[in-house]
Amino acid sequence: MNSFNILVIEDEVFIALRIKQSLEKHNYTVVGIAQDSEKAIKYIHNNNIHLMLVDITINGFHNGIETVSLIQKSFNIPVIFITSHQEDTFLEQASKVNFTGYIVKPFMEETLIREIKLAYLRFYSSQTKSLIDLSPYVYYPGKQVLSKDDKEITLGKNEKCFLHILIMNRQKIVPIEQIDTLVWNDNPIDDVNRRHLLFRLRKKLPELNIETIKGVGYKLNI
Repeated sequence: MNSFNILVIEDEVFIALRIKQSLEKHNYTVVGIAQDSEKAIKYIHNNNIHLMLVDITINGFHNGIETVSLIQKSFNIPVIFITSHQEDTFLEQASKVNFTGYIVKPFMEETLIREIKLAYLRFYSSQTKSLIDLSPYVYYPGKQVLSKDDKEITLGKNEKCFLHILIMNRQKIVPIEQIDTLVWNDNPIDDVNRRHLLFRLRKKLPELNIETIKGVGYKLNI
């Protein structure tokens, strides 16, 4: 089986561990379990996630749908929602994000694995066609890999995250707040941090036109 990294966003520990155990028994990789939006974003930042399995009613400032919406502004990661029979109104809200399915509690292991297997097949079917031409660079969004002349370019963790956001929103201005949340996870930073990161990227990737919109955000012009 090709690598398929799953993030479980679920605040009920027993259910989360049950899901993790079931998926690993079927040779899927569970990168981690996040109990709230903040921890979920940290996992997204530090790992290459291919699928999110998300409880709609997690605790914290953002519910499951809001957390997915925030992440999907810059990361095209599909999601399977976990819900209950009483949450039809939440499912209406879920239609506003990119979700591939949902599982109703309580659920059987067979139901969970069937949904995951379908998501796996959809993902790798799309990846065979997915690359972004940024001549002279080529970007593979599923792997978050940038290459030039068939050689992968080594980037730091924050550089890779920042660049991915710009590429997935190319030709659009990405607000500073969005960058800060997904790259630094709301840790205190200032313009100096951003400038240093951008300086390193421009030095490594001189052919990319990354524009700074002072006081607003950043834009990748292609």
